Amino acid sequence: MPSLCHAHGHRSCLSQKNITCISSSVRSRSRFFVQRANILTAQRARHQRAYAAAHNSSNSSQVMVVFETSSEDFAVVGDHPAIGKWKPQQGIKAGETCVFPSGARIEYKWIEKCADDARWEHGENRVLTLPTTASDDVRLKLTVQDAAPAFEEPVQVAHEPSFNAAAAAAAPHQPTSTAQQQTQQHYAPPAPAAHAPAAAAAAATNTPDDAGEVPGWYVGAVVYCVQTLGFCGVEGPPANFDAAPRLEMLINDGWLQHIASLGCTVLYLGPLMETSSELGHGYDTKDYFSVDPRLGSVDTLRRVVAAAHDAGLRVIVDGVFNHTGRDHFACRDVLENGRASQYWDWFYAHEGPHGVEIEGWEGHHGLPRLNHANPAVRQHLIDAGRFWLSAEGAGIDGWRLDVAHEVDPGFWREFASACRAERSDCLLLAELMHGDYNTHVGPGLLNSGINYQLSKALWSSLNDKNYFELAHSLDRDDSMYGHLVLTNFIGNHDTPRIASRLSNPNEHYMLAAASLLFARGTPCLYYGDELGLEGAPGGPLGDNAMRQKVDLRETLANGNAHARFEATSRLVHLRQSHAALRDATSAQTTLVLTNETFAFARKSSCGATALVAFNCSGNAATVHLPVGEKVGMADGTMLSEPLGGSGATAHSGMIALDLPPNSVRVLGTR
Repeated sequence: MPSLCHAHGHRSCLSQKNITCISSSVRSRSRFFVQRANILTAQRARHQRAYAAAHNSSNSSQVMVVFETSSEDFAVVGDHPAIGKWKPQQGIKAGETCVFPSGARIEYKWIEKCADDARWEHGENRVLTLPTTASDDVRLKLTVQDAAPAFEEPVQVAHEPSFNAAAAAAAPHQPTSTAQQQTQQHYAPPAPAAHAPAAAAAAATNTPDDAGEVPGWYVGAVVYCVQTLGFCGVEGPPANFDAAPRLEMLINDGWLQHIASLGCTVLYLGPLMETSSELGHGYDTKDYFSVDPRLGSVDTLRRVVAAAHDAGLRVIVDGVFNHTGRDHFACRDVLENGRASQYWDWFYAHEGPHGVEIEGWEGHHGLPRLNHANPAVRQHLIDAGRFWLSAEGAGIDGWRLDVAHEVDPGFWREFASACRAERSDCLLLAELMHGDYNTHVGPGLLNSGINYQLSKALWSSLNDKNYFELAHSLDRDDSMYGHLVLTNFIGNHDTPRIASRLSNPNEHYMLAAASLLFARGTPCLYYGDELGLEGAPGGPLGDNAMRQKVDLRETLANGNAHARFEATSRLVHLRQSHAALRDATSAQTTLVLTNETFAFARKSSCGATALVAFNCSGNAATVHLPVGEKVGMADGTMLSEPLGGSGATAHSGMIALDLPPNSVRVLGTR
């Protein structure tokens, strides 16, 4: 379990060298980029002045506070960002110093970390009202000595008494449980939705990792992917749309609350930098330092990132650093000036019978491929990577890196080092469609890879009623990449939606979602899949069918969509409530395998164990799980069943489970 630490720390500024010194030729010939550099330099100066003012040691408007109690192992969590905004993983350990505005009224509780979750202090919130100072030359430092707290057991999410995949998909919305209501009343401000994101936010921790290990906050994450241009209804040539801050629909239309209440902890935004005029799908970048006008501005993105952080969500953004669009300033110069262009070596260009030709990514004319062997290209991309991570950019938490497998790992090593210098706990997530993931993911390289090699098995094993395919893919991942944390998915912007992939979506969606959420690795959900949306290429919309705008309120008014959301949320919250499921690195062991039944165990480093059993057939089945032999479970061990049911007890090294048709059962130890 990662150690408790401060919430988001201040991010360092980009250096003058990184902003202005891409190359002398860039400054001399690209007036556009010089103007951009000047703007960023001015922003930097303002930011440095603000930072100095906020951190001046003589600032009389602040009070330093040290919380103490009966044990240094306890931590304080409360309603102020300095003590985590009710997120247990961002609390402050006893004895550490935090800073508040003078005169502030602070509500807080003590928590105790245990193997699986946090135990909260029993009773009402503690309240601390800080004094104000009478002189500008006085700064207070207070020590608060609290009596020993009494702790409650970790709160369990209450659900229906039984769980069946088909029934769950059609189940009506259930009101928030009494336990949840008490949790919201005592431990945090009222949640905006029936399922509070507290358990999900608890997994977020700000852990720096200079060596390139996976940030602690991502090990326990559930990611929610939004393909920004399609999501906002503006994918296509930019001239077809006016400029507007459409990205703010994430805030104004309730999407951030929806994502947090689903239980997700990371928002992954598809490409949003300004694109070229020809294609406009987001992967044809015109300017790496501005937001596409169809979505808004840099200020728009800052507001969205800040609101997401307030909702307990980290934010990563799609970075397209393998190629540009044809309107990128360097590409335009090459097309206009040929070999005389100072940017000739930025791309793979040659002069042909019809003029200058630039090699496009996978033959796509509108996506000129960058030459990463050119130091000026590398610096240009590194500057962009650092800018958006910085506070003067948008303060994002990391990057999803498009077609990372096509870029030399040496560049990614340099890019990763620069990004971690800007923000030590940033995430660098590689799109890896093929090849050996070890060449791009690992210490000093990128943190995680999008696991295309598993994605097909998560749905085709259900269509074919062949769990051997899924088990083989999981075992292959473990043998080749067991030391990595990969990011798994059942749908994204390039693939048909899962509801269109499955031959029997009403019966099998929940099984696919449970396989994604409970297997080893970090799961990524694609926007709208939790609402049952369909979409596949081949119709009048082409592959835009997978990237349509969604009216959230209108869609949730549909009973089937709302039931699908509630059922998905139960699975996400179950993952977040149990250490063995939440930890992406927990060991996974197959227990039972037939064509139509599959069971595995997950065991965390702290000893918590979860058993997950599937039946994808239309008939009931009974499975016998060899828990003594496979996971060393002692006879008499009792397992609870968070999704409902009577649980089970190990006997003679076995656990027998009855599985209804098209169902999943999950049992766990504490």
